[in-house]
Amino acid sequence: MTHPRVIALAPTWNAASFIDKTLDSLAAQTYPNLSILVSDDCSTDGTAAICVARAQQDDRFKLVQQPRNLGWVGNANALLRMAEERADYLLFAWHDDLLAPSYVERLVARLEANRNAVIAFSDLSLTHLDGRQEIQIYDELTDQHSAFLRAKSLAWQIGKWWAPVRGVFRAEAARQIGGLKAHGGGEFCADWPWMLRMATLGEFERVPETLCFKFFKSASLSKKWQYNMKAYRSVTFSAAKEVRASNLSLKEKLWLHLSLARQQFKHERNARRA
Repeated sequence: MTHPRVIALAPTWNAASFIDKTLDSLAAQTYPNLSILVSDDCSTDGTAAICVARAQQDDRFKLVQQPRNLGWVGNANALLRMAEERADYLLFAWHDDLLAPSYVERLVARLEANRNAVIAFSDLSLTHLDGRQEIQIYDELTDQHSAFLRAKSLAWQIGKWWAPVRGVFRAEAARQIGGLKAHGGGEFCADWPWMLRMATLGEFERVPETLCFKFFKSASLSKKWQYNMKAYRSVTFSAAKEVRASNLSLKEKLWLHLSLARQQFKHERNARRA
């Protein structure tokens, strides 16, 4: 039996305190045709050395060391460019996430069973800085076959829309989207326009099990973002660009622009009340 090729993309930066556990979870995957491409973004701690040692021990791992710091979006996109022509499926293996051993196997099986699906993901266990844990479930797009309605839900940011960012997705989708986009607000929430565009390309498949485990760290990217109006406006404009680049009808695009305007109004109203 031929198994589709899957490449896990692991963008790393100053993750020496946790990266071994992340790499362990990738090494333990039961899927038989998986390789792991790590890109270290000029870490100043021992991250690169840990990844070098792993690549020497396990030939499924390959490390690329960037000559200059690219930032989160640039590093993720560098990995996409290196892998998207060589794989059938891709996933981002963020350096503060752990994956259950069956994660890739279960998600690829779901994608293989539904050729209309563009991404498959599981429920997410989130551990906060104070040790508090919660299970995050994103089921808003379950059995949703309309590209417009999927995109509308993402435009309104209904539910835990970030859970699928950790999913397995078709390499062809990454080629069509062209990677994540930085914007006037920097890298703030750049995964939102990415998911919005993904929703226009195909269905979302949820595996209703907790197979992904995220651990917030004080240095976690989202803990460093500036949640201000400039950032929200910039990422909303970025989302609007993804809508315009989609294959939706003109009427659907206009409705989605209105949806994005509504979302922006909500953020501004909440900011005024704060």
